[in-house]
Order: sequence, then C-alpha cells, then structure tokens
Amino acid sequence: MATQPRVLMVEDHPDIADLYELKLQLEGYRVAVAADGVSGLELARTLKPDVTLLDVHLPYLGGLQLLAALRDDEATRDLLVVMFSEDDNPKLIEEAKRLSAAAYLIKAHLLPSRLSDTVGDVLRNRGHFVMNGNGNGNGNGHKAQQAS
Repeated sequence: MATQPRVLMVEDHPDIADLYELKLQLEGYRVAVAADGVSGLELARTLKPDVTLLDVHLPYLGGLQLLAALRDDEATRDLLVVMFSEDDNPKLIEEAKRLSAAAYLIKAHLLPSRLSDTVGDVLRNRGHFVMNGNGNGNGNGHKAQQAS
C-alpha cells in the first residue's frame, strides 16, 4: 500500500483550516496545520511535506516570505508549494510564480473539492503553474508553464 501524501497547510483562520483539512483527510491526505508563518516554516523543515499550502497573509512571517525562506534553504528548496489567498493582486501572483509556487488559488473561488483537486494536480504535474480564478470550482483553472 502506498504512503498517503503529506500536506502541510499554513492558515491563520481556524475555521478555514478545519474545513480544508477535513476535505483533504477525506481524500486520503495526511494533513498538518500551522497557524502562522514561523511555525509553518519549522514544520516544513521537519516534515518535508509532499505539498505545502500557504496563505499569503499570515502573522509573524507572511506566506511569500515563508516561500522565499523555503527556496533559500537547500533542504526545502524543491518542496511543492500552493499559495492560496483572498488577495488576487497580480503582483502577489507574479511574486509567487517567481518563487516557483506550483499554484496560486483565490479563496473566494476555492471550494474544498477544488483545493483537493489542485493538490492532486500539483503532485502529478510538477513544473506547471496552476491559477484558479474562474469561480466555478470545477477544476478548470488556467495552467501555464512555470517561470524558470
């Protein structure tokens, strides 16, 4: 039997974290949750998750700063990271792409099933950037070659 993929979710809103965690667990993922950027960085370094889900706006250490710290550390440089946020600012999305995020998802359009689908897509399709902003939740997010 194959090992269940490990997902680290860094999300500071407990209700959102609980909702997404439950869906991911029901889909067979092992999920760890951190409520701020500092504890998220520590967990990423110790757990080496298969996929890390990062909110952009986090206490103590923001999601993009956390992503930059992961990329600067040889031990975590290649971790798959999915950014998710209420913030659809194009500059944030471009910065996430520049830091080699695998996806950027907008929470307003993010049903738990879409998050779970994206985690599966990211695990299967390394090297592609996934952007979900279409709002229909059916998994038809835009895929583009990831920036080098």
